[in-house]
Order: sequence, then C-alpha cells, then structure tokens
Amino acid sequence: MYNTSRNNFYDNQKNSTVFTPSGVSQFIFDIIAEKIDKTRPIFDPCVGRGSLLHPFDDAGFQTIGLDIVDHGYKNTILHNFVTFDAKQLITPSLIIVNPPFNIDLHTKAIITELHGRRPLLPEVWLQKIIALFGKDIPIVLFAPYGMRLNQSLSSKRWQKFNNGEYPKISSIIA
Repeated sequence: MYNTSRNNFYDNQKNSTVFTPSGVSQFIFDIIAEKIDKTRPIFDPCVGRGSLLHPFDDAGFQTIGLDIVDHGYKNTILHNFVTFDAKQLITPSLIIVNPPFNIDLHTKAIITELHGRRPLLPEVWLQKIIALFGKDIPIVLFAPYGMRLNQSLSSKRWQKFNNGEYPKISSIIA
C-alpha cells in the first residue's frame, strides 16, 4: 500500500501543507519541557502556524519560528531554512521541527544542488541544524522510521548515526 512503486512521492508530490496537530505538540511539550533551559529561545525552522511552539509560548518560553510562508505565527522570520544563516539568532535551547515532506520547486533546486536528486528531506533539515548549531542542542525532529531504523550496515545514514556525525537518538515516538 505505501511503497514507492505505487506512490512515488518524488515524482508525484502532493501540493499540501499538513500542520502538526495541537495534541501532538502538547504531548511532546509534556515530555520535554522541564528539561529545557528557559533562558534561551525554542526554535522551529518550519514553524507553519506555530503548533509545536504554542505549548512553550503558553508556559512562558521565548520562541522563534522560521518559514518560507507567513502562516500567522507571531514570531516568524520569513526565510528558506535551507539557505538560512543563523547569525542573527541566539543559540536556541531546543530545536523542534516537523520538516516538509514535499517542497516548492525553488527549494527543490537548492536541495538537489547541495544533496543530490532524492535526499530524505528530514535528513536535509537535520544536516542544516547541525551545520548551524552543532549537535549538542536537543533536537525534536519529525522523520519517517527509515531515517534511523535502517538495518543495512552499509547505509550511509546509519553510519552517520553510528559514528557520531549525527547526534544520538534518545527516544523515538511512534
């Protein structure tokens, strides 16, 4: 049912934006909030309507969002994360992101030039997060299971997690 021969998401991308449900955002907040430093901002580089940040806002955390389209979240910087330079940001205490699984043609061209024709988009976002902020900042990243649970020892992605190029995964929520 969900295989690329029947649903080739590279060739047949859906023109849709799916925002994170507020219940999911609250669930994540309830798990991690007490472990996050309140003196630095929480950053969502694909903020959309701000669902992932709203529970932090309500609890008095400083939040910053970034997106290529203004969807109405109050603290949104309008910029493409793939080309973003974080010099203007205070280093965040948490990066929380539900990256796009479909992208606009301009972003697709940039990603293709930087990462090849068919990269896993959440991995592109993870690489950008690491490039901007390092891997010692807590990261909540929405990604398909295959991003980490790839059982092939020859997988480049698996090797990056295994050799420490990517940060350790502390938990997986399904």
